[in-house]
Amino acid sequence: MSNKNVAILDFGSRNITVLIGCRDVNNSINVKAYGQASYEGFMEGEFIEPKNLDKAILEAIRQAEKNGNVQINELCVGVPTEFCFSTCKNVSQSYLKPKRITAKDISKIYDSVNEFDIKTHQVINKDSVYFVLGENNKVSNPIGEVDTKITACLSFVLVENSFLNLVGKALLRSNISRVKYVSSTYAQLLYLFDDEERDKYALLVDCGYITTSVALARGRGILNLSSFSLGGGHISADLSKCLKIPFSSAETLNRKIVLCIEPNDNDVYDLFIDGGVVPISMKIANAIAESRIEVIAKGIQKCFNSWHYNFPDFIPIYLTGGGLTYIKGAKDLVSKILDKNIEIVSLPYSQFDKQHFSSAMAVLNYALENRK
Repeated sequence: MSNKNVAILDFGSRNITVLIGCRDVNNSINVKAYGQASYEGFMEGEFIEPKNLDKAILEAIRQAEKNGNVQINELCVGVPTEFCFSTCKNVSQSYLKPKRITAKDISKIYDSVNEFDIKTHQVINKDSVYFVLGENNKVSNPIGEVDTKITACLSFVLVENSFLNLVGKALLRSNISRVKYVSSTYAQLLYLFDDEERDKYALLVDCGYITTSVALARGRGILNLSSFSLGGGHISADLSKCLKIPFSSAETLNRKIVLCIEPNDNDVYDLFIDGGVVPISMKIANAIAESRIEVIAKGIQKCFNSWHYNFPDFIPIYLTGGGLTYIKGAKDLVSKILDKNIEIVSLPYSQFDKQHFSSAMAVLNYALENRK
């Protein structure tokens, strides 16, 4: 594979995606090849069918290799939040006399934190929330500043060893031995928000097919990180069960739902089922979807309530992922339930700038930023 290209693998809650890409003009991303395989996904921090994981990973990799006419020998793997947790630590360093802070000093501060009393997880990402010079001079970048003391609030993301073992073995069987892991949510926060936005806090909700991740960032670090196993696929499941229609038809209906208008008794969604058109009451279908979206919104609020770090009430919630962003009126309903402004976050322009590619594109951006 060309030195300009990198390859990534991202675990969605419905599909495994492999992208090969490089930097293009204006620092944009050019996706050279794409591979995807459906699989059973994960819930409650476990893969639903771990025995089928190898096959799906291999299929996604082989598709990307074929489409790009390359052989992948190293990967950056995005780790879903359901397999991660974050923690923050404050570390101080004092000097005998005023000193100009260098990048080497910052590296020493990071290296001083190497003890985590957790045998089931290991650190995959670490970054800064903020720095304090002296006693109260808070800065985002202390390099070049002069002082006798520096305190760093550092954020660490840890991943389950069981995830690394399972995925690592699958990749080895795919003849890939060089693997780097990154929290997909951490990658999204760096990709979707610039430094100025994150310095003022950034609140991101990624609602996917059967999982939702919720994160609060400040600076380059994650303050709070949570997830729960609900997503857009549960809306389809509810539609299928309540309306007694095939799940594939419920998936089609999910994409037709419009919640931003008030239907009357005669309004219907037309579905093509078993060779004929079947009218589905808009009122009933919308009520089913709204009920599940309310449950998802309450799950988001539960994450907020469990967090150690607070955030300003005025900052909006930025929404991404394919679970809710494609349902017209869903963000307004969530906004009403949570009593907060909801915005669908914009993805930087690329061939893959749709919301369901948010995580994969963020991991690709991270891999390009950190390639050796």
